[in-house]
Amino acid sequence: MRELGSFEEAHGRALAGAQRLVAGVQRVVAEPVDSVADGIALLASLRKLAHDQLMMLQREQMIIGAAQWLVRNGMADADTRWQWSPRPGGDAQLDLIGRQGDSIVACAQVAAAEEPGGMVDAQMRRALARLAASEGRRHYFVRTAAMKRRAATRVAKEGWDIAVVQLAAPLTTMAGERAALLSSTSLTGRGD
Repeated sequence: MRELGSFEEAHGRALAGAQRLVAGVQRVVAEPVDSVADGIALLASLRKLAHDQLMMLQREQMIIGAAQWLVRNGMADADTRWQWSPRPGGDAQLDLIGRQGDSIVACAQVAAAEEPGGMVDAQMRRALARLAASEGRRHYFVRTAAMKRRAATRVAKEGWDIAVVQLAAPLTTMAGERAALLSSTSLTGRGD
């Protein structure tokens, strides 16, 4: 686990990661498309580049948001020392641990997925079991209502003392508005 540092520093690192990803996407989409095969290859490259990195950025942002939520809601003090695992570290590591002195006062796992099911459900089950065996106040942070329902059901069924929290979506930004416009526009130009 690594030290999170101040929330401002952590947000700065996440922003730098987002900027690197966007620059990479811009390089990929700048390639010429002279055939259907070129277009497919370009889109496959774009999907590979964006998918994994986007999930990592969402995880990082959620972990930072979880630490801020824990402080804002009195589960940890402003002087809590935070350690995090911004990249998935397998089944042995928590995503976030808050320490005061030698004591763990809070710990958390985050789930960036939007829908439970299949592999996501299996990951949730392992993360919750790991969290249930941990010290301090335990929280599981999710992005969507569907994930919150599934996690809360699993927590209740197992009788675990874990709070399931849905983090508020970030405020709409100009980039978010552009993405929404893009997703609502036909990309083929055929009106489909």
